[in-house]
Amino acid sequence: MVESKIVACVNISEISSIYSWKGKVENSSEYIAVFKTITKNKISLKRKIKETHPYDVPEIVEIDVTSINDSYLKWLIESTS
Repeated sequence: MVESKIVACVNISEISSIYSWKGKVENSSEYIAVFKTITKNKISLKRKIKETHPYDVPEIVEIDVTSINDSYLKWLIESTS
């Protein structure tokens, strides 16, 4: 997604998740990914995540950033254009 300029950056961290799935409590290692993009790319990003994610129900959460430093925003726009 970085190469195709849908996102400028993605941060990936391994996490431990405890959750209910199909009537059972599960405890597994997963990865959390924070994709950094601009508003015009968010629909494409969500579609791509759904297409490529191995889970039946992937968690896709949008964080609406209301404040971002100018230099980072400039880089973000340049990296996704």
